[in-house]
Amino acid sequence: MEISLDRQGAEQLDAFEQRIADDEAVQQCYRVSPGPDFVLIVHVADMPSYQALAQRLFTSDANVRNVKAFFSVKRAKFEPKLSVPIARRS
Repeated sequence: MEISLDRQGAEQLDAFEQRIADDEAVQQCYRVSPGPDFVLIVHVADMPSYQALAQRLFTSDANVRNVKAFFSVKRAKFEPKLSVPIARRS
C-alpha cells in the first residue's frame, strides 16, 4: 500500500515510521520517492482485520493524507533470495 502524509518534515516521517514499525501486521516498510512517502507490505487475515489496521494506523492519524491499497488476488511468483558470492582464497 502507498501512504502519503500531509507534512513530510523529518520529525513527522520518523514518528509515522516508528508507529508503523511497531505494528505486527506490517511486514515491510519503505520510504520512497517520488510519489507516496511510504510503501508498506502488510499481512492481515481478512477484511475486518484490514479495516482494524486502517483505523489504527491511518484513520486515527491526522497527518495521513492518502492511502492507496492494493490486494493480491494471485501470486505468480514468490522467491525471496539473494545471491551471495563466495570469496575465493588465494
